[in-house]
Parts: sequence; structure tokens; C-alpha cells
Amino acid sequence: MRNYAGGRGPVLARFARPTGRSTTFAVVADPHVTATAEGTWKVFHRTVARFRTALDNADRLDVDAVVATGDLTKDGTPAEFERVDALLADRDVPFVAVPGNHDVPKAADEHDTPPVERFVRQYSPGRLPTVVRIGGVDLVMLDSATAPDGSLVDTHEGALSAAQLEWLDTTLAEVESPVVVTHHPVGAISEGIDALAPSSHYRLRNADAVADVLATHDAPLVVSGHVHWPAVVDTGTARQVIAPATCSFPQAALLVHVEPRGTTVSLLPLADRRGLEEAHRHARRGGDRAAAFVATADDGYFRELPLIDEATDATALRPRDPPVRPPS
Repeated sequence: MRNYAGGRGPVLARFARPTGRSTTFAVVADPHVTATAEGTWKVFHRTVARFRTALDNADRLDVDAVVATGDLTKDGTPAEFERVDALLADRDVPFVAVPGNHDVPKAADEHDTPPVERFVRQYSPGRLPTVVRIGGVDLVMLDSATAPDGSLVDTHEGALSAAQLEWLDTTLAEVESPVVVTHHPVGAISEGIDALAPSSHYRLRNADAVADVLATHDAPLVVSGHVHWPAVVDTGTARQVIAPATCSFPQAALLVHVEPRGTTVSLLPLADRRGLEEAHRHARRGGDRAAAFVATADDGYFRELPLIDEATDATALRPRDPPVRPPS
């Protein structure tokens, strides 16, 4: 943990692809915004502050867009969405999002979660799936949290519908520089985190079918959240980047910088040392998954960064530095 705390985020990965006109976007995953809950390994009482810091840093860095991979809210209550909307109000940077499993109606909900159509109207360009052109990048945005047949309403697992797979197949053949965005990852992420190994919860139900479509079109990059841990996974042809959660240890966002030489993904810490230590304490007491994250960090995970380095000129691929001192 000592090697991670600080204002300047380390490089998570450098990729040979995608390439294109210089474009930088922030990736914000799993804010789980709530104004009422306290504690747990998700550090609920800091969710508003951490999401605000992520957005403030994006404004300060003058990125081309903020891309959210879902779970904007703790449980999808109207009050939580109202708080998210207030945090997004009057921002200069474009904001686009895909829904997470906590943003959509579930059978076990004891409240009226707004329908996914409301999420799409508010945070996507009015429809999903869709392509959003940001600078030199085509964001290929997918909904892995809901299914037309209702098969995901009683689970927090994810899948892409047959219609979305068909759309993805057609779309990847047409766009120039795709970055696929989903909430649930395509690649398995258990390596190095033993507590995750028995569970399929952290991967798309039909991940193999999705990977086949990506391979057919040689898609270079997928960005997801859901796991709450920064990781890079090789799905065959595509690189899968899993963003850390803004809410829980290690409380960070990502900066993705695409340029003609390749792509650099950097961590953007959102808490000062005291805040990071608080998140570390909560995670240590937070059950198998959170404890596995702590153990992995304490074993030197962040000292091994970048996880993948395909750059022939690392200096050229270094993106703009994040702020020296993030707000607490």
C-alpha cells in the first residue's frame, strides 16, 4: 500500500494498439454513490467525495471525455441517481456511461429502481448499444446488465443479448478505432487473486461468444469495471482492462491515452494517504474478495506495474500527468 499512495498514478499498461489521433479519456468504475450508507469495504460514506474527485480531476486534466463503466449507484434508488445527477451538473467534460448491475431493476429490490431506459436517456446518447466518437476513438458501448428476456433480473451476473452480439459484429466491421466498453469483463481475472477463482460472477456469462466476435474483427481493447480491482487480461486478440472502483481500495480511476504510437493506461488515485489507509482498513475486514485485494497489494502488486508493456518508446507513450495532490 505504501508504494501506491500518492498524487501521481503509475502506468498500468502500455499497448501497441489501439492507435489514432491523440485522445485522452478518464474511466470511472463502480462509484456506488450513496448519501446515506456508511462503512463496508466499499467505504460508502466516501462515495460522493470520491466520485466528485474523479470528475474534478477529469475537468482539471482537460480530458476528451469521462467514460463510466457502470454501478454509478449503490442500489439504484431514485435518491442515489439524484445525487449522481447533482455531481454531474454543470460539468464541461462530456460524460457517457453504460449501466452496471446495481443501476438496473432487480427482483430483490425493496425500492422502485428507475428502468434502464431512464439510465440510457440520462447517461448514454439516448440508446444502447451505441458508438460514441471521442477524439480519435470509437467507444463501442454495450449493456451487460439487462436482458430483453429478463434473465438477469434475479442475478448480478452479466451477459450480452443475441441482438447486441449481432450488432457488435456489424459495428466492429465499420468503426476505425474501437474501444469496447462493458460493465462485466470479458476475460477471467482470477489469476493472482485466489478468492475470485471459484466464481463466474465477475465475467460475462457468454464471454467466450463475445471474445469470438472481438477476435473476428481484431478489436484491440475492452474496458470494463465490476470487479473493483485494476487488472489487465489477454482475451486472445483483445486486451481487457479492468478499472478499479472509485469507492473501494485502491480508490482510483484510469486515464487512457491513445496516440499514433499506441495506448497508455494510467492509474489516477482519488484519495490522499489518510483516505487510502481508511479504505485499506475497511477492505481488510471486508470479506474474501476485499481481503484478497489487500493481500495482493501488500504482496507488491503495484510495484510490478506496468502489467503489460508493449511500447518501444515508453517516454513517448506517457500521458499527461494527473494532479500532484488529489483532494481528500
